Amino acid sequence: MKALAIIALIFSALSVFIPVGGVFIAMFCSVLALITFYKSPTLSGVTFGINVIATAFLSPSIMATAATMHSNGEDGVGLYWFYVGFHVVLFVLAVLASMILKKRASKKQTATAG
Repeated sequence: MKALAIIALIFSALSVFIPVGGVFIAMFCSVLALITFYKSPTLSGVTFGINVIATAFLSPSIMATAATMHSNGEDGVGLYWFYVGFHVVLFVLAVLASMILKKRASKKQTATAG
């Protein structure tokens, strides 16, 4: 699992520099970080952080699409919040799943000890 978290971190860092496909690579890396969050929360948390910052502030494709939508009379803010919210929701799910699994493991450990 640690190797998968490292791969997600590396590709997440590389997705910052890829103009159009970087947003989708970052989304894939967030899914990988969700999977690996229980075993390596530090690497996965850094991956989520890079993805949120890159998507929110450094993604020219989202800014260009939102600007085009705005000039056509559409609301481009929904598109922006979809991409940023995707990473935030996956991070919250990862934290909740990790807490549930740790609680379940501690219950199992106390049941076998008692």
